[in-house]
Amino acid sequence: MKKTIMMLFSFAVLSASAFALEPIQESAAFKKYQNRTPTELSKLIYLLDRFNTTDTEIQIDGNIYTAEKAFPYGKSFLAKNYKKENAADWLREHCYRTKDENKVIYIRFHEEKFRPFRDVLIEELERLNQI
Repeated sequence: MKKTIMMLFSFAVLSASAFALEPIQESAAFKKYQNRTPTELSKLIYLLDRFNTTDTEIQIDGNIYTAEKAFPYGKSFLAKNYKKENAADWLREHCYRTKDENKVIYIRFHEEKFRPFRDVLIEELERLNQI
């Protein structure tokens, strides 16, 4: 469960167009990203940074966690499980279903409907790649 939580919300990345997030270029996460070597790993770290202080929740195996509580676990999960894969492929593999109960992982911003976490992360990654 902890592995799933850390993977989950450490990457809590919600779609900027679907949710009230500041534009990517104005975010603190993007400013940090610009100071890193542009790699697939730095993109995943950007996603962690992008949502670690947002008002988002993740549903994992029926339990709901805040981004703040999930962020440290996500960082740890990334550190233990990233093997130089393409960022989008890594998100598809690790951010869709829980390891414990094989349930879809969901995320929501404020009181919006839950959306599959993987989809939101990939959308945000695509926005980052367009810059």
